[in-house]
Parts: sequence; C-alpha cells; structure tokens
Amino acid sequence: MHGRVRAGDQVALGFVASKRVGNAVRRNRAKRLLREASRQVPWAPGHEVVLVARPSAADASMDQVYTELRSLAGRAGLLADAAVSA
Repeated sequence: MHGRVRAGDQVALGFVASKRVGNAVRRNRAKRLLREASRQVPWAPGHEVVLVARPSAADASMDQVYTELRSLAGRAGLLADAAVSA
C-alpha cells in the first residue's frame, strides 16, 4: 500500500497486480477482492492510495483481505475513525 495526501475531500484508490501474482485470472481476482474490500474501509478524506496485490491475495478469502487491508490502513493512518481520534 502506498499513499499520499491530496487536495480535496475525495479518496482516490488505485489497484495493481503484477505478473508475480499469477496469470490474468488470478491477477483479476486479487484486484476484485481488493476493490471490494476497499469499499468497506472508512478511508480518511484527502488521500491517494495505491493497493498492490501480493501473490497470496489471489488465494485469500474476502474476510482475510478486508481484515488485512483495514489493519494496513490503520497503521498508515488512513482510516477516517483513526483520523478523528488522533
């Protein structure tokens, strides 16, 4: 995950899966899982975030991807509820 501050209140998300993740089917599955999990995360406004899929993401369940993404976003300070409490 890579992130930076941007002007405005919008959150911009990008999804990347390299050929190391696997063939096109596995890469697309990993990106679909990341995309759906990111819809459930309460992102802090005003950030650009690029989510990079790892090979294990293609085999993970939706719950595993969401839990890991939420944890990473919290550690990076990109959660809306973390920004309010900080």
